[in-house]
Amino acid sequence: MSFIETKYLTADPVEQIRCQQHASRTFVDDQFRLLPKNKFLFHVAFNINWPALSAKNINIKVLKTLKEEINLLVKSADLPGYTVSSEVLNQYNRKKVVQYQHKYNDVNILFHDDNMGLINQVWQAYYRYHYADPSVATAKGAYSKNATKASSAITSPYGYNGRVAPFFNYITIYQMARHEYVSYRLVNPIIVGWMGNKLEYSQNIAHNFDMKIAYEAVHYDTGFVDSGQMEGFGAVHYDWVPSPLTSEYPRNLSTSPTFSRSPGFSASTDNVAATNVVKTTATTAVNPTLYQNVATNTNGVNVPQTGSTATTATQTNTTTTVAPTTTPTGRSPGYANVI
Repeated sequence: MSFIETKYLTADPVEQIRCQQHASRTFVDDQFRLLPKNKFLFHVAFNINWPALSAKNINIKVLKTLKEEINLLVKSADLPGYTVSSEVLNQYNRKKVVQYQHKYNDVNILFHDDNMGLINQVWQAYYRYHYADPSVATAKGAYSKNATKASSAITSPYGYNGRVAPFFNYITIYQMARHEYVSYRLVNPIIVGWMGNKLEYSQNIAHNFDMKIAYEAVHYDTGFVDSGQMEGFGAVHYDWVPSPLTSEYPRNLSTSPTFSRSPGFSASTDNVAATNVVKTTATTAVNPTLYQNVATNTNGVNVPQTGSTATTATQTNTTTTVAPTTTPTGRSPGYANVI
């Protein structure tokens, strides 16, 4: 823009100087490739180590039956963060910054406290699995006043019970945009904090549970949402009815990553890769595996019965080839349409 006065720029009482093409070329081109992602497009999957848990615990049976619903009750989740430890050294009077370790920041996951108490049972199952206190709390004499007695008076186990097998195999956080996802898998996660909100009569708001997770590593991955690679996504309570909104623009999913190519490629001869057009047809049927009659009205918990009506979907994959594309005049070849 000009920084000195010019006679060719005049003020209009109605119109103002503007050019929407700047934002359009940045955020709309290439199917919104550089558009910021929305925070609400995410999914969290909890992979629980069922064989390691006690089959006698009735909570485990309920959780295993409704395991896909645990993912749906996540209200918010932090993405993994890192803190790098560094030190400034003196290299012949030159300041040299070196790094020697990094730390994984804890991840906070906020849950809705549902009326059934499903999330509460997740914590109870975890607590009973790793700690003996809740199991012996009702045992006779386990918490009697025996501080002045001999050690033989203590017959019950307390505290951490030394479980080796983990409760969670892993926890995966999926971030979605444009029918694609980026996943963050937390390796060997453990709960290092579990907090409930304050209960009070003066507020009419939903109650939440806040879980803090520590982990040992992070595994990254990418993929397409339509491919079914997102664990537990769309498994239950998902609306498979096609939207009445239609568009003449085809829904193409590229088999190549949606990142800008190197500036040296030839835009005039570049072909977009063959794509899979996914057509979804909704059907209503009884899914006997959605719910199993494992524990009905147990501990005041009603589990949906076998034969619940569920909506499933069938997919038909067809392959189409997009004609060669040419970069418009005046645009950088690195911004070619990639999907």
